[in-house]
Amino acid sequence: MPGLVAPYRQVLGEPGALAFSASAVVARLPISMLGIGLVLLVSASRGSYGQAGAVAAAALVAGSLAAPVQARLADRVGQPQVIAPLLVVHAAAVAVAVAAVSRGWALLTVAVAAAAAGATLPQFGSFVRARWAYRLAGSERLATAFALESVLDEVIFIAGPVLVTLVATRLSPAPAVLGTLLFTCGGGLAYLLCRSTVPPPHRPEPGTTHEPLGWATLLPLAVAFVGMGAAFGAIEVSTVAFAQEQGALQAAGYVLAAFAAGSLVAGLAFGALAPGGPTRRRFVGGLGLLALALVPTVVVGGLPAMAAALAVAGVTISPTLITGFGLTERASARSRVTEALAWVTTALGIGVALGAAVAGPLIDSVGARAGYAVAVTSGLLGAGCSLLLPGEKHPAVA
Repeated sequence: MPGLVAPYRQVLGEPGALAFSASAVVARLPISMLGIGLVLLVSASRGSYGQAGAVAAAALVAGSLAAPVQARLADRVGQPQVIAPLLVVHAAAVAVAVAAVSRGWALLTVAVAAAAAGATLPQFGSFVRARWAYRLAGSERLATAFALESVLDEVIFIAGPVLVTLVATRLSPAPAVLGTLLFTCGGGLAYLLCRSTVPPPHRPEPGTTHEPLGWATLLPLAVAFVGMGAAFGAIEVSTVAFAQEQGALQAAGYVLAAFAAGSLVAGLAFGALAPGGPTRRRFVGGLGLLALALVPTVVVGGLPAMAAALAVAGVTISPTLITGFGLTERASARSRVTEALAWVTTALGIGVALGAAVAGPLIDSVGARAGYAVAVTSGLLGAGCSLLLPGEKHPAVA
């Protein structure tokens, strides 16, 4: 265990690193809460997982499409100048979305409000990785830093669903969704106070062209991330429905936490051991293993068995994400790292939204297992698309 912890202790020992990394964890906790919170809120109010999935998808798609815009602005004018106004608008948008559902407004109005909330949620995952890329540019420890953030993402996806599900089932879904603002705004303000580690803006000189973004790698990588995200989105909606079918809706958060826990353990080991070999091969293999590992979810019965199946499947997630982010960082110009990272994050978010939107109506008509079948299919499609990635001339460590 000390051997696994030591690399993370080293990167967190960088001046200011612990403060900006910890505050970013708190600030991005709602990425694992807002979607499932909206599913719980809309399904409880309207009795339809199809409508719930559509509303959650609106928030996720809007957030995904806005991510590259946020990132490009952050690269050009600086992170604080982008994050501060977003926090204010996001808080207002979440409040309107909750009011729209609570007061029975038209579904389109609810979806628009949810989309506004998603679009204005600051992309702290991309922002914090850009800070690491700035602090550790050219260092082998950057891979460990990316691994750390992927592990922390899994902590978020363990704690977030449990928190929002507990509040939604013991109080009501409305305060559960509104409660996400405590994390977004509180963590966001703390992140803004970490001034010494802010990457400098890269304002292009008049008449100059942008440095390359690395689309030859980024495009197939993003398409593969869409498939991976679709699997995640289908799993989220399917697990809520599966828990309800089993008569234990409150357990949905714990089952999703098991999925994230498997990824957390794998991410810790991956980041500390830093396995070698061609990153393209590891990324393709990781997506293929994810799809195969999800197959049991279509057939297992009972919540404990589902939690175990998802925990095993989760082992494939962090190593695949870490490798994908490593490929992204190396393919892009230094002045556009935040934007490049945001594009793959956008692809992941669009995939999550598509998975939720496709699985929701199938669950309404067939049942939760149909939603898990969508997850398996999405994983296979992502693995197939990853084969389009260009080959590597030299093995590298993600």
